[in-house]
Amino acid sequence: MSRDTLRGLGVALLFVVLTVAMTWPQAANLSTEVYDSDDPLLSIWRVSWIAHILPKSPADLLNGNIFHPEKRTLAYSDSVLLEGIAGAPLIWSGVSRITTYNLLLLLSMALSGWAMWRYALYLTGHSAAAILAGITFAFVPFRFDHFHHLELQATIFLPLTLLYFERTIDRGSRRDAWLMAACYVAQVYSCIYYSVFLATALLPVAAARLWRLAPEQRRRVVRVVTPAAIVAAIVIAPYAYAYGLNRETLGERSDSDVRLYSATVSNYLATTDANVIHGDWSARFGQPERFLFPGVLAMMLAIIGALAIDQRRVSVLALGAIGFVISLGLNTPLYEPLRAILFPYRGLRAPARASILVFLAIAALGAYAWARLMRGRSKSTTAIATIVMAAALLVEFRTTLDRWLTLPEEPPQVYRWLALQPRSVVAEVPFARADSLHSIYDGLYMFNSTYHWQPIVNGYSGFFPKTFIELAEHTTSFPDDASIAYLKQRGVDFLVIHGGLMDRDAFGDMTAALLARPDMEPMAQFDERMGLDVVLRLRR
Repeated sequence: MSRDTLRGLGVALLFVVLTVAMTWPQAANLSTEVYDSDDPLLSIWRVSWIAHILPKSPADLLNGNIFHPEKRTLAYSDSVLLEGIAGAPLIWSGVSRITTYNLLLLLSMALSGWAMWRYALYLTGHSAAAILAGITFAFVPFRFDHFHHLELQATIFLPLTLLYFERTIDRGSRRDAWLMAACYVAQVYSCIYYSVFLATALLPVAAARLWRLAPEQRRRVVRVVTPAAIVAAIVIAPYAYAYGLNRETLGERSDSDVRLYSATVSNYLATTDANVIHGDWSARFGQPERFLFPGVLAMMLAIIGALAIDQRRVSVLALGAIGFVISLGLNTPLYEPLRAILFPYRGLRAPARASILVFLAIAALGAYAWARLMRGRSKSTTAIATIVMAAALLVEFRTTLDRWLTLPEEPPQVYRWLALQPRSVVAEVPFARADSLHSIYDGLYMFNSTYHWQPIVNGYSGFFPKTFIELAEHTTSFPDDASIAYLKQRGVDFLVIHGGLMDRDAFGDMTAALLARPDMEPMAQFDERMGLDVVLRLRR
């Protein structure tokens, strides 16, 4: 094993250790706890569905079992296909779904730091400076605002794409061009948001860099990049097509949603109130999705790094500047033309997430600064100074994680029973309300469906189909005749009534009314941890 490989493994291990420390106590509760509620449940379902369906019917990969009878429900939000494929062998080997999700989440952060180290090392040739860049990129406060979003931690291939972009420009190497294309495709399949932002920023930067090359070198770069880009487009096309089909049925993001999640300049002063150093004063400048403060030390280093200018640094600055403008969304007149010209933007709700390019640029410029500050220093001085700066960055980024959801390690009895039934359409009660579609109950139903994989009419995702909205509207007065008739028309076979999620009197009245109906057949009941679950079959 070469020295460079050993160094790379050592740095990867360092970022694993730092990730465990910065997200503690997550690593101590891998099999039982997730951070926050709905979105981790969605991610567990996505990863589990991919592992479940790939060996059985890969053609149905996007046709998840939620929101029955809708198609392509895995693509109602980011499908996290790459994460799902990476996690599938763990699930197949018996690792729990919850543990698999948590491992993917933590490794995404750790490997993002390692990937940033590789990119910054190529830019500066200074390993210590590159480690500080990796720390900045992996643990910037933005990460902890989105700790419940698996796909938003998947930034591994952003710096790797840029690394191979720089190497392709420098060397005109066919291998580097193919690696650049492969890393970009991997970014598409791990987080669509970031891949859209990266393409938007990188295309003009690449055009400018090509323009400055000598004609012969420019032709060589174009010659090696073109076939790789064509193959990448072919690989991405089916994925984009599926999302295009969903866009026709689900519609586009409303201006009100996009404006809500468009950053303002003052949001770049904001951290969540859980940030140990800055939370008390800075939280008032932001709101969820818009806590974008990169930290004082990281900004100081970036400013120092930007004092000297060369082509690579100009590229880094341009990437960060473009990311900043995109993050402002509808608070800048430039975003509406983007939505008009580039159809992927019409499905993006949160432009503020383009700030990831700002943080990447800050991390890279910080590496340039540290390399400059450490120039001519002894190895021991550099090591000590780097350890002190790394500790200071980590302290400034430290955020308390305190919104934990405990999940049962074993499936509830009702879901084990459903797993033994022939294919049946399931509706779980209580239903979402028409005025509040985002229900924690639907997230739990979706998570628990991973134990039986029956199609369910419930669900939770980034988009809600019209049939789900209809379900909420038609079951407002459940269990009256009209709502029961609607459920029959939707093909529902089993009703699962969760007493533990309802008021005791309401549960008693509901089950009594249902059992009095001739079209309801009692099938089973289970005394669960949270309360009594009753299963009824709808007779037709």
